[in-house]
Amino acid sequence: MDALNAVLAHKLGLTPPEPDPDAQGPAPTPMRQMRRALGRAADKAVGLSASVLGIAEENLEAEALIESGPEDWVVIGLRDGSNPGLTGLFLINPALRSALVEMQTMGNLLAASEDERKVTRTDAVLAVPFASQLLRELADVGFGAGVLDPAAYDMGPMDDLRTAGLVMTPGLYRSWRISVQLGGSERQGEMLIAMRPDVTTPIAAHDTAPEWSMALRGAVEEAPADLEAVLARMVLPMSKIEEFEVGQVLQLAGTTVGSVSLVGPGGQKVAMARLGQVAGKRAVRVEVETIELQDDTPRAAPLPELEIPPVDGLIDSGAA
Repeated sequence: MDALNAVLAHKLGLTPPEPDPDAQGPAPTPMRQMRRALGRAADKAVGLSASVLGIAEENLEAEALIESGPEDWVVIGLRDGSNPGLTGLFLINPALRSALVEMQTMGNLLAASEDERKVTRTDAVLAVPFASQLLRELADVGFGAGVLDPAAYDMGPMDDLRTAGLVMTPGLYRSWRISVQLGGSERQGEMLIAMRPDVTTPIAAHDTAPEWSMALRGAVEEAPADLEAVLARMVLPMSKIEEFEVGQVLQLAGTTVGSVSLVGPGGQKVAMARLGQVAGKRAVRVEVETIELQDDTPRAAPLPELEIPPVDGLIDSGAA
């Protein structure tokens, strides 16, 4: 028998061989990394004992992540600074939310409630210390090494998942849904972490494009472009416009929150958008890009142009 029994070695006064410092064991799994990070983060942030019960990993596009995301959870937006929009999400279900709030307000866990109250923005603010600490602990244990850096994200509370979707950076996201046991009791919670991996790739060695061309392209892509969000345009007689009063309501027939057009400086329609809000401010979400298709079918000869005399007293209110 080649293996050394530790008990017998102790009784015989023998010292077991020291492990080889250069020997490399199996790489830690995401489950093992999450277990180490979660226990430390929950204890440091709110003094809560927590352990991982299970973890499920999935890759989703940004739109699918928002559409399939759980409703009525705490929503914290993550941003790594590489894009103006969000590049990650940290979601916490009501059960875990309640545990975090109880530990910060009461100092201990209360009896589990069958009906969880609705999530508020205050809950999201109180959950940020735990979420921030967990991302730092995940970075320390090498979670996502080589693909993403959990510690590189700034975070802030969001009103809901739909609001977060308005400012999500498009692309593929890696998400982890983690079930958690709370306080060594039967109470359980869940959280979902989604982060956009680093998609930057170096230019291939065989690419012989001149450096000035690449610099010019980068400068043009970073140039500012003004867009106008147009909900509706209408033509009215001058007499009607002169009768306008403060608080008067104009009927916009056929216009909905999804009828917004994004128009460039030259009046060219760039895309269709939907009216919404982010953090109490008006916003639009791009939904349909405008793509002009070439029609190869033969067309009839154009009709002769007619000269229409101008009508006095009419103006285009949209162009004013």
